[in-house]
Amino acid sequence: MTDTPSAGDQSYLGRVFDSYQNMMQIASCLDEAARQRSIANPHVLELSRRATGLEDYVRKARIRRYPTHNDNKPILTDPVTLPFADKSFDCSLVTDVYEHLPAELRPGLLREMLRVTDGLVLIASPQGNEIVTRFDRVVFDFIWGKYAERFEPLEQHARFGLEPLQQILDTLKTQGAERVLALPCNYVYRWIHQILIFFDLQYKHEYWDLFEPLNRIYNERMSPYDYREPCYRYLIAVATSREINVDAFTEDLKGPKETPAIVADTDGVLVQTFRAVEGNLADKLRLCSKERDLLSEDNRWAKREIDHLSSTVHHLEQHSEWAKGEIEHLTSVIRQLQEDNQWATKEIERLSSPPATNGENESSSE
Repeated sequence: MTDTPSAGDQSYLGRVFDSYQNMMQIASCLDEAARQRSIANPHVLELSRRATGLEDYVRKARIRRYPTHNDNKPILTDPVTLPFADKSFDCSLVTDVYEHLPAELRPGLLREMLRVTDGLVLIASPQGNEIVTRFDRVVFDFIWGKYAERFEPLEQHARFGLEPLQQILDTLKTQGAERVLALPCNYVYRWIHQILIFFDLQYKHEYWDLFEPLNRIYNERMSPYDYREPCYRYLIAVATSREINVDAFTEDLKGPKETPAIVADTDGVLVQTFRAVEGNLADKLRLCSKERDLLSEDNRWAKREIDHLSSTVHHLEQHSEWAKGEIEHLTSVIRQLQEDNQWATKEIERLSSPPATNGENESSSE
């Protein structure tokens, strides 16, 4: 549900809790499947509506991303056809996709994933049950109330419909999937608190990086215990190769048992961390306030300077009109003087040539 910044933007443990939990579970399944089949660099097809950061969790995998959405709008054809040969990949997966597709496209997507995969198919999706639907509505209303935004991913949950776990399992079974395992993720009673905290504090926050310590503490201390029921989503694992022992996933991926002491200790650390985050936010706010005051003063100075320059321009424009008239007058005077000068020159030339005398005429007659 939440966006996942790239590794260059956030530290590994500092990512938003639900994305971290989902990708960690997927990475564990990929690692286990690769271990069982002795594949050093598994070839993975990731069908996703946006970048998930999968490459940061499974660094040895060769990942081919195939987009399912454009600007949150589904772009898969009906019927769904993936442009890959049979058994092209060691694993194919979808996370934060299945529930964002119209119901009529989902069976075709599963069919194609089974076709192109020789190894492990992974489908991560929230489940259509009463508590998940209710909590989705709580989060949707919270976002609407705080940001006046109809959060499209949650809106698609309602428009396209969340499928119960058994319905997805039955669809897989009708398409020939025999060995299927459903792994719980996002313990729902902590998920609802954490997701509301995210949308209250971090969502669209200009300084989201200040919340990284809070995410880090939760992911390190509490996330390992959130792979249990009742859960917000399941990760469904389907073995398409006989080399995959599905039963081993249950044991190898089973989360540790949580104790009251761990919860109490983590609560104390989270409170201290939140206070530190609040302090950092207050420091950032004071700094921003000072910067705002300086910018406001610069803005006032700029406004005064603009007014002064505008007045100067207006004054020059007025003088420009006078200067234009004066120039035209002087040009006319110059033109008249030039004409007078030409006349005077000709007159001088005429007067400078003396007329012939009578004596000269008489000499000529002799």
